[in-house]
Amino acid sequence: MDDLLRVLSSATADDLAAWRRFVERAGAGAVASWLSPRALVACMLGDTRFAAAALETLRAPESAAAQQVAAAFPEAVALAHPAPPQVEHDSPIVDRKRGETRPLLDHIATRILGTKLAGLEAGELAQFQVAGKNGLSQGAFDELASVARRVLDAGLGPALRAAIIHLDIAKTADGALRTAWAAQGISLEVHNEAAAQILRVTERSRTWGLPPTLQKLAIAWIEAHGLAGQHVRGEGPILMFAPLVSALRELAPALGRIVRIEPHDAIKLALDGLHVLNACDTAAVREGLLDDVLLGKLARVRDQLTIVAAQARWTDPYATLAALAPPLDRARLAERLRSLRAGRQHAGEPAGAVDAAVAALGENELAALGALQTCQLWYCEAATSGLSPSAQLAVLAAAIGAARRIGVDTTRPWHAQLRPLVARLAGDGAGVRYRLRLVEAALAQRPLRQLLTGDANLGPLGTLSARLASATDPDAIVIDYVDTEESAALVTLLGLYETRSQVAFHQVLKSLCDLYGLRKDEFDRVANEASYLASMNAARSDKERMLDFVRPGRIVEIGPGGGIVLDLLEARFPESEIIGVDLSKEVVAALEARARAGNHRWRVALGAAEALPELVSPSSVDTVVFCSILHEVFSYTERGGTRFHLESVRDVVRAAWATLVPGGRIVIRDGVMPPPGTRRIRMLAEDARPVFDLYVSQFEGRKIAYKELAPDWIELSTADAMEFLYTYTWGPASFPYEVRELYGILPYEQYVRTLVDWFGGETVARVVEIAPAMRSYLQPGYHDNLKGKIELTDEQDRPVELPDSNCLIVIERR
Repeated sequence: MDDLLRVLSSATADDLAAWRRFVERAGAGAVASWLSPRALVACMLGDTRFAAAALETLRAPESAAAQQVAAAFPEAVALAHPAPPQVEHDSPIVDRKRGETRPLLDHIATRILGTKLAGLEAGELAQFQVAGKNGLSQGAFDELASVARRVLDAGLGPALRAAIIHLDIAKTADGALRTAWAAQGISLEVHNEAAAQILRVTERSRTWGLPPTLQKLAIAWIEAHGLAGQHVRGEGPILMFAPLVSALRELAPALGRIVRIEPHDAIKLALDGLHVLNACDTAAVREGLLDDVLLGKLARVRDQLTIVAAQARWTDPYATLAALAPPLDRARLAERLRSLRAGRQHAGEPAGAVDAAVAALGENELAALGALQTCQLWYCEAATSGLSPSAQLAVLAAAIGAARRIGVDTTRPWHAQLRPLVARLAGDGAGVRYRLRLVEAALAQRPLRQLLTGDANLGPLGTLSARLASATDPDAIVIDYVDTEESAALVTLLGLYETRSQVAFHQVLKSLCDLYGLRKDEFDRVANEASYLASMNAARSDKERMLDFVRPGRIVEIGPGGGIVLDLLEARFPESEIIGVDLSKEVVAALEARARAGNHRWRVALGAAEALPELVSPSSVDTVVFCSILHEVFSYTERGGTRFHLESVRDVVRAAWATLVPGGRIVIRDGVMPPPGTRRIRMLAEDARPVFDLYVSQFEGRKIAYKELAPDWIELSTADAMEFLYTYTWGPASFPYEVRELYGILPYEQYVRTLVDWFGGETVARVVEIAPAMRSYLQPGYHDNLKGKIELTDEQDRPVELPDSNCLIVIERR
């Protein structure tokens, strides 16, 4: 076997091509079945493409080829066990015959060996990554391929392939293998260390036909693989590389003799090999994940380790690496937290959200969080980045507290495995969304100092549990979230009620969210927030018409909602300063994220409209836009313990007026009360009458008086008919929120006169002329949404059009 391996490792390009043509003609499976296990080991370690193809035969475990591969690499069968998709990986290949997925085999055989390493060996970017997706530039790829070629030319290819074949064996879902390994005292929670330990316990590397030094190097690579990526993501401290540095120093003299270079150059070569392995491993997770920036970060970790590992032999690796990680302060904690939230930050989460969470920490709490400097976090971003920054910090504090309570020495490197939380707190489902809110609400009620003591009981909302990963691994803990009977029932109910079409369920849903503190402010609709903002954004063309009346310069929008008007203003007025002001924390956070993700010029500020002169300087604004917001001011602002006061609108528009420069404008697009009249509504839809009755009982804007003409047929004022119909049209999910609002404040002419009076009369306020069709009008969407659900007539039963839904008013400061 040694001779065969040596021949393959040193084969000329022509010889290797001839071998591959033979394999291609005969089929990798056939060749694998013909070879003895020893010869198969040599061939797989000597040829990347053949190794990939041979491992693929494990998809049919009953085949002769698969049985030979299993005999050659017994632990590799762990890769072929059916399992669900891996966290944050590309979708697995589905075995159509068996209906099973084998994501570990996909990752190792199909992607790392068959695509990534094979692409580097061939120097072909098109083979390494899928065209059209983000990834490496040609220059970055060429540089990585050059490093790979240097490693392979030095004779480290067989060791590299041996390492890759065994990278993920400890991740297997094969219960029999896991039980057998656990019985041997191997802790499987930290998969890289577990894989290395499995190979040491079984002494499997002796069967590879490699010199002992290369056997140990391959196992050292396995043990250290992925640490660089975790360090870049903020999940692992530099201290975690201490075992690798120690191993490389020990191996350097012998490795140098094997490859005929100096020991310090041998260390650099070994780290280059690990860099290639990490790059291939990362690129195989998701197409496009490995780009020039990430590859550069991985290379910087390699360079740091090269400097440390090449220092004098008597230097303690732990102490040397510790010097690279100074004590935790607020700036370093914020930097690490941003790394742990890289996906959220990239999607536009404001950096200030992290800074605010860190700034809120007391000095004692900050000092206690210093244990993160020695902690290797597993699956932290996937498990906790859906939480707010402060809640994510609270989970980390709970992990530290639990580790100390269990007896883990947190002054030395230790592990916190958060993978169980992925199933609880990651994903797009309703259950995950509500559980995230539950956990956030519960953690907000627990002081960080309590969590740091190891008390992570969240009362009726669950517990952050912790256990030692294994009795044989005293420096690793596993964190999970355990539902209580109450929290499990609540999450189930909320998710169920969200899907119901009856208004009553959504009323209960909102009440439950309020009872458990799941809404972050009065305007937060939890599950309905995104769809509500999307619906608001849908009226883009209608909102665009009001831009003709906007004066460029400094433009402020009050209550920007989903941000569509900010986008329209930005596009129409590229030289203007555009500011959105909103009272909802959720809306502001969403807009800040969208502004960063879309590189928008507009900015947003959290604040009350009444305080606008404090947010922007008085007499400094050219236009203030109120788009569908004044009716909310009228409906939600409390005065003397009650709502629905015109004075609330007066105070807001006067505050805006105070910020205008001469010639500046107030532009209002909102609901409008119809002229006096009577309307009859015949309820056609099954839910129309129940919703009307609920509306009458719950609407607080005024008493809804109506006459019962017949079952499902009523008569009422035109204004009251409009209020009901334009609440009903939003659907059951929005009803609990819309029923709290009065949409038409005043009839058009009265609205205009009232505004002018509030601003000081016609001597200072000029009404800008608007075409009659734009002053008061009906949006088509209302007609479409109510079609077939109701019939509207006058008191003589003559069909009539729906009342106007919107108005446009523009007042200019003289």
